[in-house]
Amino acid sequence: MLMNTTTTLRRGGFLADAWAALRRLAAFLAWVFTGFGLLAHLRGRGRGAGAARHGGDEIVVYCVHRAFYLWGLILTGFVGAAVVARHPHAGVVFGWVYVWALLFTLATLLFDLGSWKLLLWGGIAAFLWLASTYLEELKHVVALSAVVGYLRSLRPTLDPGLAAVMSWLLLIPWVGALFHSFSRGRKTFSPNSIEEWFLGEGREITDRSGLKFRSRYRDLLESFLGLGAGDLEAVDATHQVVKRWENILFLSFYWRRLDEILHQRSAVVDNAAGDAIEVKEVVKA
Repeated sequence: MLMNTTTTLRRGGFLADAWAALRRLAAFLAWVFTGFGLLAHLRGRGRGAGAARHGGDEIVVYCVHRAFYLWGLILTGFVGAAVVARHPHAGVVFGWVYVWALLFTLATLLFDLGSWKLLLWGGIAAFLWLASTYLEELKHVVALSAVVGYLRSLRPTLDPGLAAVMSWLLLIPWVGALFHSFSRGRKTFSPNSIEEWFLGEGREITDRSGLKFRSRYRDLLESFLGLGAGDLEAVDATHQVVKRWENILFLSFYWRRLDEILHQRSAVVDNAAGDAIEVKEVVKA
């Protein structure tokens, strides 16, 4: 009798875990097929990145792997290959488009360009351009125009086959980035806690008591490809960062809703035996 009861409990626990995993998978697929939650948010159906609402006030966000930002180069390759295959005369135009998309993607993956760094490098580029213009107009010394002329003479032409193959190959790590988001990127913020789910490992729940939160956009290029992607930091009373969630997709779009959740606290008051009342207390910053 005891063995039958134990077996029933194990089966019930397995079925409950399987059902929870299926719900997470369904929510993740809905997140992907609604433009990674953006369409649901714009239509007012979602509560955040992932647009998953379970009962009370909470918001589900997904952190993405940096390989997710390959989507721009992948899309450029597929579109360029399709257009050039039908209109070969557009090969040079799309060749330059692909070159710039490649440079932008490489800069995004290799460097972190915050606001100050971007302004610095923009200032350096502007200075070099002004200096080159001065030397060529007043001193008749050929500078950047020779480099620009040489690059134009190369006339990079997009080959449809090469562009399509590169996009299909890059699609593999991009799909891997999606799997990373499903298996390790799911974060649920509620008024009292932060729950993280890791496929094959379990859950990690963080108590929000005494923590403050701030958003950071350390790489403007990643924010551009992620349509407002950024990081979220949890800071304790000593102003030390105790936890950081990086590359939260569409963070700038969902920050208002997330900020509302992070400024709430819920308490459970024992009114009588077996009778608990949940009280929501909104804490203003």
